[in-house]
Amino acid sequence: MEKEYRSNDKINDDIKSAGQTFLGLYMADLLTRIKELDNKVLKSKLIDEYHLNQRGYYDKATGGTRTRVNAAIRIIKSGKVLYALEQIDGSDPRVLPEAVAKAKETLVKIVTEELRLPNLN
Repeated sequence: MEKEYRSNDKINDDIKSAGQTFLGLYMADLLTRIKELDNKVLKSKLIDEYHLNQRGYYDKATGGTRTRVNAAIRIIKSGKVLYALEQIDGSDPRVLPEAVAKAKETLVKIVTEELRLPNLN
C-alpha cells in the first residue's frame, strides 16, 4: 500500500463518506486485513461481507458499502487513521455508542502497538 497525501479537509470528507459508525466499528478489522484491500477479488469479498453484516448504517446495494471501504482506504493510505478515529468522539448522536467505544479501543490498541498501522511506501 502506497502513502498518499490528503489534507485534513479531505480526510473529513472521507470520514463523512465512510460514516463514523462504519469507521468506528470496522477500522481495526480493516487494519488487520490490509492485504485483502490490495487484492481486487478479496476486497470485493470483504465488501460483500460488510454489506451482509451491516450495523448502524444501511446501504441498499454493495456500491454504498464499497464507497465506505474506499473512503476508509484513503484514510489509511494518508496515514491519518489516528486523526480519523479521534473524530469519533460521541458528539454526533447518530453514531452508535458501540462504534464510539470501538474507535477508542482501536486508538488504544494502535498507541500501545497491539494493532499496527501498515508500512506505507
